[in-house]
Amino acid sequence: MNKSLLFLSAAAAIAVASCSQDKPAAVDAATTPSADTAVVVENNQMANDTAAYGADASRLSDRIAQDLRLTDTVVVTRIEKTYYTRGRRLNEVNTQYATDTTGRYAALRQVNDDTDREVRTIITNSDQYRTYESNRNAYYAGTPYTYRETQEASASGSARRRGPAIEKYEQKKNGETKIKYANGTTVKIDKDGDRKVEYPNGTKVKRDADDGQRKVKD
Repeated sequence: MNKSLLFLSAAAAIAVASCSQDKPAAVDAATTPSADTAVVVENNQMANDTAAYGADASRLSDRIAQDLRLTDTVVVTRIEKTYYTRGRRLNEVNTQYATDTTGRYAALRQVNDDTDREVRTIITNSDQYRTYESNRNAYYAGTPYTYRETQEASASGSARRRGPAIEKYEQKKNGETKIKYANGTTVKIDKDGDRKVEYPNGTKVKRDADDGQRKVKD
């Protein structure tokens, strides 16, 4: 009888010890995110980013279609895809050069120049492309780009003069861009494309990105 009780007591003790050892593992499993969970979170973030790029590309392509009076849906779709790629690359640049203003400026300009070359292969009508050129500031939302004249403008001698050198380029967290030129001109561009230019003589010009309306204040 005593031997039986002793055997049962030993078995119970072993069972309790086993449960105690398993409990921390169970708690860790319940409180520590699994690899699958991390993948889901990452995929959700990528999906959100993709949706944002898509929405912005759709908005811009619609505006370009209206400005240029494009009726070919294939052309508009190609422009939308081009601007989707641009949006993704701009995000990568802003992440990579978060603390490097000079590097970010050059990288942003490269993205826009690449976009420009791609759009030039899509919009083959010279008049439509000149309209696109004149609206670049609105389409590129204040990010830098290299001006390139069309062949027609170069041939006719009507190419625009290059502007003064940029002394300082600053892109703020609220989406506003501030550019200071060597001649003393300062340009502020809101995230929606509105521009405010202050010239060395004190004249201020404000241009609305939506309707192109200009207001001049001496």
